[in-house]
Amino acid sequence: MEVYKRGKAWTYRIRYKDTNGKRKSLSKSGFKTKKEAYTVGLEMELKYKQIGLSTDENISFYDYYLNWINVYKIGKLDKTTESRYNAIGKFIQDKFHDDLLKQVTKSQYQQALDDYAETHVKHTVRRFNGIIRHCIKDALEDRVIYRDFTRDVVIQGSESKSADLKYLEKNEASQLKQMCEDRASIKAVSYYEIYFGLMTGCRYGEVTGMTWKDIDLENKTIDINKAWDYKDNTGFKNTKTPSSVRVITINDQLIAMLKKLRTEQNTTYLKQGYRDDLNLVFRNNCHKIISDEAVNKTLRTVLGTDQINAKNIITFHGLRHTHASLLISNNIGIDYISKRLGHSNTSITMNIYIHLLENRRKSEDKKAMKFLETI
Repeated sequence: MEVYKRGKAWTYRIRYKDTNGKRKSLSKSGFKTKKEAYTVGLEMELKYKQIGLSTDENISFYDYYLNWINVYKIGKLDKTTESRYNAIGKFIQDKFHDDLLKQVTKSQYQQALDDYAETHVKHTVRRFNGIIRHCIKDALEDRVIYRDFTRDVVIQGSESKSADLKYLEKNEASQLKQMCEDRASIKAVSYYEIYFGLMTGCRYGEVTGMTWKDIDLENKTIDINKAWDYKDNTGFKNTKTPSSVRVITINDQLIAMLKKLRTEQNTTYLKQGYRDDLNLVFRNNCHKIISDEAVNKTLRTVLGTDQINAKNIITFHGLRHTHASLLISNNIGIDYISKRLGHSNTSITMNIYIHLLENRRKSEDKKAMKFLETI
């Protein structure tokens, strides 16, 4: 290793051979002292002796991220999720331009994340950082970098719930459930879908793509293995992520509703001489698949009635958050909830519902302290 002064700054240079035996060199300048340059250079030299240096060490942050999503994400997720990954790429390009990945500092990244947090809630910032952090972990494994600048960053952002995180309170969910039971019919399939979403936590695409063969009424389970492209209406598609494929248990009340719907469908379709080759669960009497806009309109209308008068007028996705919040408030284990929702790991679930979990922790603190007083 060489350490020398270039202008007013110190530089280290490491010479090594790549896997093909070609001579390479790696250098970095800008150090204020010779000792600082030597220390960092020595660390890099030790890294080389242990695991080698990447031949792609001069790739930009943006280019590495772009390549990463093309390899691991694009074409494997739904369009909505892919657009989120693309938006992060735009953020990296705007904030870091052509900066080399290996040169990005923790303070630079923290500042960029803080800028993003000025117009976003904390949950969104945390999810945003989680995606980038995953990318950086792969960069470490690829030996493009040797320091994780995303580690222990501070997550900023508004504490208020965004539209995505709105959910119903228990009494509101109970009233909504009752109204769906009273109003659901093959002519008003939206109520069946709302009921199904509330009781399972499924995404709208998963609900719309549900077929009767996916429902095992005897064993009380549903098999979530696909979704419906309700945006472009192109038919079945893959679930949001591979981990979204799952089998979950359903209760007797939902089974009764599904049996009622199937009886209505069979009777109506027999009279009409209609056969559904796709065997979809949620078609109406006109053989139509209800749009998400129509279902959300029904949901808004119901929640705004005097009978419910909900504090939060949620969208269908809010039913998923409601489902999770009710389970959390009832002290159901986070591992179970995570698998039921189709998350790849519990950290995703914990990040999304961190405020609810924090409320539960505080409640558990009070119980624990009260118990300790009895010892």
